[in-house]
Formats: sequence, structure tokens, C-alpha cells
Amino acid sequence: MKSEPIPEADRQDKARLRRARRRISQLQATEREAYLDRLANAVTPGAGFFLYALLCGSLVGLGFRYDQRALLIAGALLAPRLGPVAGLSLAAVSGSVRFFLRMSVALALGVLLVAVAAGLVFGLALGSDTVSLLPYEHTKLNLVDFGLLLTGAVVMAIVLARSERLAGVASVAVAYSLFLPLGAAGAGLVLSEPELVQGAALTFVLHLTWAVAAGLFTLVLMGFRPLTGSGRSLAAAIVMMGLLGVVSALGFGTSVLAALPTPTPTPTLTPTATATPTATATLTVTPTPTATHTATSTATNTPTLTPTPPSAIVLGTNFRGAILRDKPDGAPVDFVAEREPLLIIGGPEQSAGQLWWLVRREDGSEGWLLGDFLATVTPTGS
Repeated sequence: MKSEPIPEADRQDKARLRRARRRISQLQATEREAYLDRLANAVTPGAGFFLYALLCGSLVGLGFRYDQRALLIAGALLAPRLGPVAGLSLAAVSGSVRFFLRMSVALALGVLLVAVAAGLVFGLALGSDTVSLLPYEHTKLNLVDFGLLLTGAVVMAIVLARSERLAGVASVAVAYSLFLPLGAAGAGLVLSEPELVQGAALTFVLHLTWAVAAGLFTLVLMGFRPLTGSGRSLAAAIVMMGLLGVVSALGFGTSVLAALPTPTPTPTLTPTATATPTATATLTVTPTPTATHTATSTATNTPTLTPTPPSAIVLGTNFRGAILRDKPDGAPVDFVAEREPLLIIGGPEQSAGQLWWLVRREDGSEGWLLGDFLATVTPTGS
């Protein structure tokens, strides 16, 4: 029994549709509308999106509270697939204002659930003595996280256009770069620290804008254009990229430079204290009895001028760094890297059962540092 051969016209149509998936501009108007409808259904979130957003926020809050990166990674792995992020790119490039608003509302609700869950779970353990440092790592732009975000957004757009589905691994990469700063902002609200909230929220907004922009340009390169043929969406994309460039120019360069630690440990300045006692020894032998009174006065003056502040370095933070505060257990004022050289200029003072030291950085800034993260370079007399 012979099977009927496939007509040449049908064969050409199927081949054309396969090629058209790579460039939507090759589709006819009705085919393009049906294709975009399927993509819209693929990125539209269901009830599971919001449930997984709560679970993700809870794990992120636990990870920040106990400084456990494994919990942060678990939160990103269990995050919902970020269809609304890809949907914003799709809506912008297709010129659908209604779909853009629908995706914006869905994403805003998911973002709110992540932030609230992270903040509430973080606040459950505020009575513990654990010092939380990880939230502060997400208050500034990081080149590694930024590259991970762009890669994930581009792969999401490519897989969506070619396979009409969301790429799971790429979505995890985007979720890691979006939800961790968002959880840090929630933790900052619980701690009532405006600097933490502002820095983390700005990082989240920049990451989200770049994710949408990266997906948008990827779809444009694949041939997506507005259905109406007008240039509204492209004009909106240009305006968005202009605003993005201004915001990034203001925040990206300075934050990246501030995030890169530049320790230059040179703890070789202590021999100055040993050079002064030899000078006082020669002065006490040569003077006449009438000058002994002046010799004793100079001997008492030299010890007050020569001692230099003890040198120390930051240790015991597992290379996460530590926070400088305006007073013992006070508000954060700066961040110091692991093995960064410091000078101890005051303390110790006890607060909340812990010892704090007043230290000075090489740039002259000062703050109080927890004694558990401080180690002296040379032995100093008490």
C-alpha cells in the first residue's frame, strides 16, 4: 500500500513556516497574528506564578537573614518562570499597549509578593545575633550578575520566538538577578535602613529595564515588527533606551567602581615607635644636672607623640566583607573588604553583648567595626 505523496505546495508552506519562525516578517498577516497569540499565551502567567513568587521570596529572606548563599540560589531555582518579563519585550516590539499593561500588572503583583515574603521571613529572626551582610552585596551593580542577566534575557527571547515556550534555565538566571536585589530591599524595609532600600531598589529597576531591553532588541533582530506597521513601539523603545542610558550613566559607573575592592595592605609602618626610644636614651646621659628637668619633660612628651594607631585587617568574613557603622550596632555608613588594612583609633565599646572598635580606612573614612571581624597585624601593648 503506497502512501500519497505530500503536495509540493504544502511542503513549501511548511518549510516556509519553519523558516518564518526565525524571522516573523516572512509570515503573512493572519499567520503572524496567530503566531503572536501563541507567544502571548506562552508568557501569560497562571496561579502557579504567584505561588512560586511567595516561595521564592521566603527562601531569599531566609538566605539573607542567615547569610546562606545556598538558600538564595534555591530561591532563584524555585522562582516562577518570568513570562511577564519576556511578555513586556514582546508587547513593546509588537505595539500592543493592552498586552503591555497586562504583563506589567502581573509582574508588579509577583514583585510585590517576592518583596513582602522576603521582608516578613527576614524579620522573623531579627532577635538572633547573626549579622546580615549579604543584602548589602546587592545594593550596587555587579558585572557578573549583569552579564548573567543579559544572557538569560537574550536566551529567553530566542527560545520563545523559535519554540513558543519559556526557557527554564534562562529564566532562573534572570530571576537570580532580579529577585535577590528585590529581597534585599524588603530586608532593608524591615531593618529601617533607607540606604539599603534605595540601593537594592535601584539595582532591581536597572536589572529589570535591561532585561526587557535585551529581549526587545533580540526580538527586533529576529524580525519582529508592529502589526500595524507604525513605528510607535520602536519610538517607545528608543525613548526607553534613552532613559535607560541616562540612569545607567548616573549609577552604573560609580557603583561598579565602588563594588570592586582595591586593598593595598602595607603594614610596615610600625618601626617608627622603636626609633624614638634611642633618641631619649642619649638625651638622659649627656645633659648637666641643671638640664635634667628638661630631659625628663622631653621624655614624657615623646611617648605621647610617637605611638601610631595599631594596624589591623578585616578577617573572618568568608570573603564577604563587613559593615562599618556610625556607632556600635548603629546605622551602616560604609563597607570594607576581606583583608582590607585598617587603623584602630578607638574602642573597644560593648553593645548588645558584642565588642566594637572605631577604625579608619586608608581613604580617611571612619566607622565602628565588629570586633569578631578584626585582627591586628602587629602585637600592640595594652
